This record gives sequence, C-alpha cells and structure tokens, in this order.
Amino acid sequence: MSEATVKSRPFIALNIAVLTVSDTRTLTDDKSGDIIVQRLQASGHKLEDRDIVRDDLDLVADRLKAWINNEK
Repeated sequence: MSEATVKSRPFIALNIAVLTVSDTRTLTDDKSGDIIVQRLQASGHKLEDRDIVRDDLDLVADRLKAWINNEK
C-alpha cells in the first residue's frame, strides 16, 4: 500500500481492549499496558476495556470470549 493511499483514507477510530497476561502484575503496576493505552488513545482510538488475567489458558480464553460477546 502506497503512502499516498494511506494518507488519502479517512481515519477510523477503533474500540480497543487491552489484555495483560501476568501472574504478578496489577493495574497499578502494569507499565507495558499503560504505554499501550496511552499510545492507542494518543492515536485517537478508544479504550473499550482493560484487564489483567493470570497466565492460564482457560482464563485468557474466557476473557477473550467475554469481550467477543461484548461482556465487560
């Protein structure tokens, strides 16, 4: 895709959910999650939801399924 094509397209803001997978982090000390949120908002996108779940496949899958089904 050329740069001219990208510049000619209108900006469309997205609703974005940020999920951190960690056994040790909380919302108060999740620095990488904070950076992602700051950058997506600075780019004009909306933070739809944010969560942290333990490093467990079932917990991650459950959280993603809930977001897909629009359950905060």
